[in-house]
Amino acid sequence: MYKIILIIILLLSLLLPLTVQSQALIFSFPTGISSFPINTIIYTNFVQGEINITSLKIGDSYLQGQLLTNGNASLQLNAMILGKYWAQNVILFHQISSNTFYLTLIVNVWNLSGPFYNTTLNDSEVYQGLGIIYYQGPTFKESLPLHISLFMDIVNSTLQFGYDINNHKGIYFTLPIIGLFQIGGFSILGLPNDLELVWGGPGGGSMVYMNVTATTQLYYFNGKSLTIVPNAYSIGFDTAESAYGTKVNTYLRNIFSPLAFESPGINTPNILWPIPPQIKVNQTENKIYVNISINGEPIPDQEVYLETGFPPSVAAKSITNSSGIAEFSYENYSFYEVYFPGNYTLSSAYYYSSPILNSLTTKIQTYYQQLLNFLKSFQNSFKNGIKSVLSKQSPTTTTKQTNNQIGFNMYIIIYILAFVIGMVISAILIRFKL
Repeated sequence: MYKIILIIILLLSLLLPLTVQSQALIFSFPTGISSFPINTIIYTNFVQGEINITSLKIGDSYLQGQLLTNGNASLQLNAMILGKYWAQNVILFHQISSNTFYLTLIVNVWNLSGPFYNTTLNDSEVYQGLGIIYYQGPTFKESLPLHISLFMDIVNSTLQFGYDINNHKGIYFTLPIIGLFQIGGFSILGLPNDLELVWGGPGGGSMVYMNVTATTQLYYFNGKSLTIVPNAYSIGFDTAESAYGTKVNTYLRNIFSPLAFESPGINTPNILWPIPPQIKVNQTENKIYVNISINGEPIPDQEVYLETGFPPSVAAKSITNSSGIAEFSYENYSFYEVYFPGNYTLSSAYYYSSPILNSLTTKIQTYYQQLLNFLKSFQNSFKNGIKSVLSKQSPTTTTKQTNNQIGFNMYIIIYILAFVIGMVISAILIRFKL
């Protein structure tokens, strides 16, 4: 096996100079859906990502500006286990026609504290001091539309990797491990412990050009039932691979069943949920009418509060009707505040009778604002880290960050380059039918 790997790597090194194309630097992200709560940490023994794909076109992949392969991409369900292990349940896509693909299941588990000891697994390796377990599972030939569910389960100190691909179901790899999935907080390397189902290149920190139309969702087991993650972003925070050409927006068929909607376009990091609704207030001589909506769609059956005084206290409560309107009596208040407390995928929102205070509402530290601040901080750190990788910075000159501030720690990126030994080799094997 190792001889085959060396031959493939040598072949790849010979082919790349012949296929290098002049590429402008494209900045892209791991694209899809992720969850990273700010004010809490979720511990669970089960995580799941689902996606329903109606169209998919995979183009060229690039590694450090050089053409790597064509028609290959990865879909990754990634989660941290107590901030120490990074578990990845991955599907490697290889497009063979406009609507037909080979789908290969792949496992990567990283030990962020060092090598894997006391294991008899032949797939355990050590790279730059970190342990990695790589396993290649079955391959399926499937056509669009595609329903895919990837899950990871920890049962009786055993980590299980499972799948449901167009009703092909199974658990294809197990690993002895003690712990729980941790969503929130930071790993021992300072990485965000996010849960993510994201698209990226076929491995090694590569970027892929691709278009997809799909709906996707993340779940975790809350001790009683499978539930949707309480907050979601359009990008992943830990994955080195990225995708360009697919944007992600929120699709709220109702506020308790949100979805991420993936479509052709350029992905910009954004919060999928919770998001603040729009509040419009119409005041008459004796009434205050409050209209609550999302993207122009009224939101019925929501509690809204009218608060007065300094500091404000609740003067009245109302429920929005089928037109999204809550009604209050106006008592010639010198000042009042309309407060919407939020409801699952909707964050809190405010309206003040004072125009000056209204102009300051975006600075109020709501949960949405905290998520937004984290996202902005992450973007800056991510850009700086990616630039250093693309400039071919030597791994030996990269030092571990000791600051656990919110932001993306690029230390792990260098190690993820070892991912090429797994997924990229699989891509080359498939492409050249070796």
